[in-house]
Amino acid sequence: MRSSGWITWLTIVLIAVLAYSLLLVVAGAVAGSLFGLLGFGPPASIDTPELRDYLRLPYMVLGAVLAGWSLLMLLIVRGPLKEGAAWAPRFMLLAVGLWFVLDTGMSLVLGFPTHALFNIPFALALGVPLLVLRRAAPA
Repeated sequence: MRSSGWITWLTIVLIAVLAYSLLLVVAGAVAGSLFGLLGFGPPASIDTPELRDYLRLPYMVLGAVLAGWSLLMLLIVRGPLKEGAAWAPRFMLLAVGLWFVLDTGMSLVLGFPTHALFNIPFALALGVPLLVLRRAAPA
């Protein structure tokens, strides 16, 4: 695939992440239900309406942070990366790598292997194109 194809792919992935993150912010309860369907919700023994109301805050905060992160990544993809800036794929790979190692490691240490597995498609969707674009970038 040519560089323009990878830029388009990254744009689509990041727009989807941005949309999902905004959903977390504006519809925290819906996001909580989605997390529950994916197996990340609270265990049945402590799942109460009060707890679900409380969990809206971390879901919304997560969404706000993720919205900022994905917007910045999208702006880098549509600007410096598209223009061939050599630093752009390297910096983005460092950010994605740090997220993946910390989030996946924390998930495994805390006993949530399903969440760790959930990270893999996202890491591949961003990491593979960035690796290809990094190799194609001028030194």
